[in-house]
Amino acid sequence: MGSGSGPKGSREALGAAEAEALAFLMPLSSDYPGLAAWFAAKVAPGLRAGTRTLHRLERGGRLTGLGIAKNEDGERKICTLRVAPERQGHGDGLRLMDAMLEWLDDDRPHFTVAEAKLPAFERIFERYRFVESWRRRGLYVPERTELGFNHAGTTPLPGGETSGNYSRG
Repeated sequence: MGSGSGPKGSREALGAAEAEALAFLMPLSSDYPGLAAWFAAKVAPGLRAGTRTLHRLERGGRLTGLGIAKNEDGERKICTLRVAPERQGHGDGLRLMDAMLEWLDDDRPHFTVAEAKLPAFERIFERYRFVESWRRRGLYVPERTELGFNHAGTTPLPGGETSGNYSRG
């Protein structure tokens, strides 16, 4: 990572809270290769610009839940939602979702999830009535399917996959 004093396009070093958030998210990197680079290039600058938000949950002074949302370039999206394994099933994900939906001022933002992780998100998707809008094999990891929710502008394809404009966010 470069310093923030360089030419346009260079990245500032992560602050302590950003570094802690990235460390908390790193267990997701097997599902999302390039997670650290994405965080440094997109999330941190978006937080500084006010086009992204980072919601944290803590228990006993320890980070136990994290959500990242973006509202930029006409796209409102829940980029990331992670709850520590020992806190899953306690409503922490719902609390994070409530905070992000309020920040986005949108009841149906775009959201993607790895198909293998869908069971962990079903309660959230049912509560907020999120609608699956596409499936894409190999979007982030070869041979794995990513599911998109609440995304307008997709065209159904045979086999349940869709094409459309969507980004990693």
